Amino acid sequence: MDDDVRLGADRATGRDERVPQPRHPDRPERHPERPEHPEHHLGRPAENLEPSADNLGRPGYLGDSDRPVRLGDTDSHRDPAHGAIPAQPAPSRSRSRVNALWTVGDQVVSSGTNAAINFIIARRVDSSEFGAFAIAYTIFAMVVGLSRAAGTAPLGISYADVPASTFRSAVRAAAGTALALGVVVGVGLLVVGAALRGTVGLNLVAMGVIMPALLVQDAWRYASFAQGRPLLAVGNDLVWAAALAIGVGLLAVGSGGGGTAAAMVLVWGAAAALAALVGVAQHHAWPDPKRAWAWFTGHRETTGFMTAEFISLQGAQQTSTLIIGAVGSTSLVGALRGLQTLLAPTTNLAVALMSFAIPEFARRKHMPPGQVIRGAYLVSGLVVVSSSLWGLAFMLLPADFGAALLGDTWGQTHDLLLLAVIAQVGPGLAVGPAAVLYAFGKTRLTFWINLFFVPFLLACPITGLLVGGAKGVIVGNIIVFWATIPPWLYYLHRHVRTGPRA
Repeated sequence: MDDDVRLGADRATGRDERVPQPRHPDRPERHPERPEHPEHHLGRPAENLEPSADNLGRPGYLGDSDRPVRLGDTDSHRDPAHGAIPAQPAPSRSRSRVNALWTVGDQVVSSGTNAAINFIIARRVDSSEFGAFAIAYTIFAMVVGLSRAAGTAPLGISYADVPASTFRSAVRAAAGTALALGVVVGVGLLVVGAALRGTVGLNLVAMGVIMPALLVQDAWRYASFAQGRPLLAVGNDLVWAAALAIGVGLLAVGSGGGGTAAAMVLVWGAAAALAALVGVAQHHAWPDPKRAWAWFTGHRETTGFMTAEFISLQGAQQTSTLIIGAVGSTSLVGALRGLQTLLAPTTNLAVALMSFAIPEFARRKHMPPGQVIRGAYLVSGLVVVSSSLWGLAFMLLPADFGAALLGDTWGQTHDLLLLAVIAQVGPGLAVGPAAVLYAFGKTRLTFWINLFFVPFLLACPITGLLVGGAKGVIVGNIIVFWATIPPWLYYLHRHVRTGPRA
């Protein structure tokens, strides 16, 4: 087996000079005035900290104090007094709380911008044209998740505590990977859209044109989270939102009726392009797509497994939805879509806390195991409590208010809402343990945990539909979602307390 693959995920895997090398995950700085203590290594055995045949071959191992360390664009020497490249200090607890709030706030702004383009187009075009836009937007939603897994995920896992020069080199490669993926997918959409023609084809062409800008803007957001500077992401998304508002207004004045869906997609993408340029100024770095392949393969334990994990989970969920739509009634599909709409803010909160928690835990691997585990429980608790309160609040709303939100689908959606709130507790409880395992570079493990449950994601809702109709679908989700909790908790405790011995 390739030693790089065997040794772990929380560092650059390859030796390519274009891949900036992060600090060794198991070697915190050694300060002369602060002797090492076993708990600083979360239970890792002492032999893992000494030179060995394995360590000498690892890109993250720093070896002799006078050997230069490749940082991509610059070569820096270790500080002989400290024995390691100076790291960015972990923020204080109060600062971490502020960062968490800004991360959640940014998710609100970002999700609001994406929701706004959906609402604007839905109000200004007919149902067939909105359906064409929905196809293009669904493709974007899938591709941006793939970009995060393949491009920006290593930033929060391997580069959360590196010096600024190293991070700048890494973010150029990560944003370049997002740009390269955007160009490849964009060209494919242009070809397919030109072949299809019609309204669907026109929307695909428009999405193909703007895809690179959308992915690069998202890459800057996640770079800001990884560096512990979420306020940069908030500012960037506010630029996007303001530019979108101005663009939509100008389009409405120029066209007299608001324009077609494709035209509004182009305005949305132009606003994203402006925000992407602002991201260049914020991070003092340009995307470098020439380094995309080296970045992806150099971090293949992270990018490879997280990409495979994303594809397998999304494939299972989308396939299950299609089968339920084919077997069940259109009213059931509408009710399920209504549940997704009502509970979308809770999903956004989980995404925001995950974006905050991964680099925070990565910067705090020296913490005692008990503190790490309590932090994981705190993250999960915030998700579960807030999402439960949000869902239960809709059950108390007057029927007229619910009908105004979802129209005729409100009745069946309301009947399923309590079960849906119970179902989402499962994924909520997994957020904290998953964030810790990702931060510790255990992406191979998280992939296998998720892959094990993929068949059940397909089978349980469909079986529930055949046995119990609409409520059976949600009960099937409850079974599979809650069944994931014990493995996440078990592996959280095991790997935090035992480290490489696990």
